[in-house]
Amino acid sequence: MILNTFSRKFALAIFIAFGSVLWLNKWHQYVYTRSRVDFPPVSNWLRDSMIILLPVLLAVWIGVALTEWITNRSNGRMSASTQSILAAAILGGMTSITISLIESTRGIGTGIGNEFIFLASICNRVYPNGNLLLSILKWAVPGSQALRLHILLRDGANLMLFNMAIAVLLIMLLEGFAYIKFGNSSHAQEAS
Repeated sequence: MILNTFSRKFALAIFIAFGSVLWLNKWHQYVYTRSRVDFPPVSNWLRDSMIILLPVLLAVWIGVALTEWITNRSNGRMSASTQSILAAAILGGMTSITISLIESTRGIGTGIGNEFIFLASICNRVYPNGNLLLSILKWAVPGSQALRLHILLRDGANLMLFNMAIAVLLIMLLEGFAYIKFGNSSHAQEAS
């Protein structure tokens, strides 16, 4: 697998941590209302990114190990593109779950968590008639937990797609650099 070194895992964790915080800040500002929501200046993207970097690195590490285990269990029946898709899906899921857990935890006190609490408090005004997902959650989960879960599921699903895109982009770049580095040397060996 192309993400087999610590430096590559760390680079992916940095891109995902910083990208996710920026994505969630913009997502929270524009998605839940018809106009931009200006949050109080409690969110600092650099501070929030540094807070979530270590848990995201752990999620990347576990995701790569899980991908390698599944790939090894397939006994070479998986193509390289299938392995890359599997890696991106697992990494996107693991990192978005990790970030969503940090976002919903009040004890850590990140800016994205404060935005989440603010959005959960105004969710009834944002969706006065509700939507299908919120209606199902209100039926299944009593009280304000349904509102919090609704926002968390929407944030997590969109964040997973964003993190998958980051993982795919980094895998493509690393495989492209590997092809250029080792592909040209193999052509030079064939010519001589």
